[in-house]
Amino acid sequence: MKDIKYLFALIALIVTSSCQKSFLDVPPQGQQSLNAYYNYAGVQQLLTGAYHDLTGISTNSGWWSTSGTYWVYGDITSGDAYTGGPSTLPEASAIEEFKTTPNTGYLEDQWTTDYDGVSRSNNVIIAAEHATDMSDAKKTEAEAEARFLRGHYHFDAKMMWNNVPYIDEHITENATFTSVSNTGDIWSDIESDFQFAYENLPVVQSLVGRANKWAAACYLAKCYMFEKKYAQALPLLDTIISQGKNSQGVAYDLDPCYHDNFDAATENGPEAVFQIQFSVDDNSYGYNSNLGETGAVPNMYYGPDPYYGYWKRPSFNLVNAFKTDINGLPMMDVNGDDTSNLTNMTNDMDIASSAPFTPYQGTVDPRLDWSVGRRGIPYLDWGVDPGQSWDGGSSGQAIGGPYLPIKNVYMASQNNGIGGNNYYAAGGAGSSVNYSIIRFAQVLLWAAECEVEVGSLERARALVNRVRERAKDGCKVMYNGQPAANYYINTYKTPWTNQNYARDAVRFEERLELSLEGHRFFDLVRWGIAAAYINKYLTVEQTRIDHLKGVSFTPGKNEYFPIPQNELNLNHNLKQNSGY
Repeated sequence: MKDIKYLFALIALIVTSSCQKSFLDVPPQGQQSLNAYYNYAGVQQLLTGAYHDLTGISTNSGWWSTSGTYWVYGDITSGDAYTGGPSTLPEASAIEEFKTTPNTGYLEDQWTTDYDGVSRSNNVIIAAEHATDMSDAKKTEAEAEARFLRGHYHFDAKMMWNNVPYIDEHITENATFTSVSNTGDIWSDIESDFQFAYENLPVVQSLVGRANKWAAACYLAKCYMFEKKYAQALPLLDTIISQGKNSQGVAYDLDPCYHDNFDAATENGPEAVFQIQFSVDDNSYGYNSNLGETGAVPNMYYGPDPYYGYWKRPSFNLVNAFKTDINGLPMMDVNGDDTSNLTNMTNDMDIASSAPFTPYQGTVDPRLDWSVGRRGIPYLDWGVDPGQSWDGGSSGQAIGGPYLPIKNVYMASQNNGIGGNNYYAAGGAGSSVNYSIIRFAQVLLWAAECEVEVGSLERARALVNRVRERAKDGCKVMYNGQPAANYYINTYKTPWTNQNYARDAVRFEERLELSLEGHRFFDLVRWGIAAAYINKYLTVEQTRIDHLKGVSFTPGKNEYFPIPQNELNLNHNLKQNSGY
């Protein structure tokens, strides 16, 4: 059973001082009742409520619009996945097709959830300050943990909208929400929260899911990466790599098997920097499971219901990227340009599930089949054809393509156990596979990015090779005692002397290592290449997937989402983003 339970219990309802339709709607309710939490036990309850919003499931959020895994905003916008599925997610389709408006309801859901998390975090700080049974040291530690969470929620908002307000405990306590502005840059405020957490959190926590000192250091480094402060990020990342430990005091390292990061039985290992702790074996009827990914898991869990299993479908472009060349390296030319997408990997597009099919026989990176389900290859331990009609059933491959996501799916051997299938009221099955907001492989690749920009290309190569070595040696999907596909991956043997090539190689590695984990779109934006990359992707992909025809990315606009109209109506100090 997971150590932190994010229950939809009374505490989750009491804590939400900003749990209105909008955090700017009316002054926080029940503020006087916060007095009851002015003690150590109360502060810990409030912290539980603040952690809960990491799931993206609060009392006013949606399941898919506020998924803690960010697949709606980070995957289907990036070229890694299609919305897929029947026309049950029109607002997700609008996001995929860069047609969002200030009235797109998903965005209001996400805004509210982020700032609900901010307000819950601020309530912890207020309660700790007034607590009568806590030492100054314990108050500082509680504040540090709350500021870590507050930093996370503000980071989410900043990543989504860029121009967002910063809400601290003084604004929460004085209920001055409608006076805040989004015209200033809040990076320094977010950095300050993570710096305070880094300086004041312990290394070892009593519960595995709680943030520690090194998680705060990693998040601070993540801020620097988004701000392109490579010279500041590099020494911090070097310190993390050499000294960092997870919340149980285990030194950071790559898990032996790539899939260990996505297995309910092996999560919270040495690679886990900060994870959302999902669970099903806790008498919560599945409401603590990963509800945000429910529609993205295959309908082998549900029988013939076509509502499930069709969303977040991996793209042709992504799958092609896992092809390797004769040296076991990604298919890049001497200039670093991706050549893998010139032809599609063999797939069963438009081939009926009853017809014979032979999977792709060329060489592939073994991370492919731990990330993407494809016909003829075992889908975890559910089998080669795990009750899924690979030709797309009523949805049709024309909408979602021939591939399925894997990373958030539990093992068949864990069914009705630690992994999933704890039925919830809406009728379906939830997965308890944790989601890594940050994992150590990212830290290594951030350091490689920094070395490319301000350091040594050869150390960047070594860091990338460390990640590739794990992919090479760290478990392959097996079938009848043999590797299920022609797996061939190698490290970069030739020294890197060209900065542009090294930069492209690092970014390519981040795509492969972190595919379908919600990061890709935001990486493209922070690198400043979103418009060029996505429009090139769309030029080819719209010949493969009908609903992408005519879709394009507008530079200077689509890097960020529109501020929800409801927030603009409630607070005239907020300014709309450019282009909307």
